[in-house]
Amino acid sequence: MNVSAKQLDFDAKLPEIIYWDTSFTTLYLYGEPTEPYYAECHAFQQRLKSEGVLSVVSDFVYDETAFIWLKRELIKAGQSLGLHWLDMKDKHPNLIGQAMRDFKEKKADLEELTLKLPIADEVTTLAFDLMEQFDLLPTDAYHIATALSSEVTAFVTIDEDFLQVDGIEVYTAL
Repeated sequence: MNVSAKQLDFDAKLPEIIYWDTSFTTLYLYGEPTEPYYAECHAFQQRLKSEGVLSVVSDFVYDETAFIWLKRELIKAGQSLGLHWLDMKDKHPNLIGQAMRDFKEKKADLEELTLKLPIADEVTTLAFDLMEQFDLLPTDAYHIATALSSEVTAFVTIDEDFLQVDGIEVYTAL
C-alpha cells in the first residue's frame, strides 16, 4: 500500500481537534478488553481528554456505531437459537428496539465526549472525489470529507485505509 497520510502513533504530539472514526469509536465505547488495541484506544482517549483536545464525530459515526451495536446484539441473540443475525432481525424485530434502547447509553457517552460536526452540502462531492482519487470505500470517504469540510485534518482510527489519503494526519495503534 502506498501510504500518503502522515501516520502518527498514540504517543505523538496531539492536534487541537481530532475526528474519531467509527473503528476507534466502537472499540472505545463497547469493545471488549480482549480485543486488539482496546487498551491503547482507552489510554489515547484519556490522553485526548487530559490534554484538552476537541474530539469530533459526524452523523456517519452515529449511524455506523448504532448499526455495529445492533448487528452485534442480533448476532448474540441468534447464536443461542442457531440463527443468522438477519434472520433474527426478520423473526424477532422487537430485538431491534431493545438493542437501540440499550445503545442510547453508549450514544450519551459519545455525546459527552465529542462534538458532532455538521454535514455541509459539499461533502458528497468531496467524498466522491476521495473515493476516486484514493480508492476509498464510501464510508471512509464520507468521514474524511465531513472532517475536511470543517477544516479538521487529524483523525483517530484503527482503519488503515485512512492512510492512503494525502494531506491528513492519522493517529492509530496499527
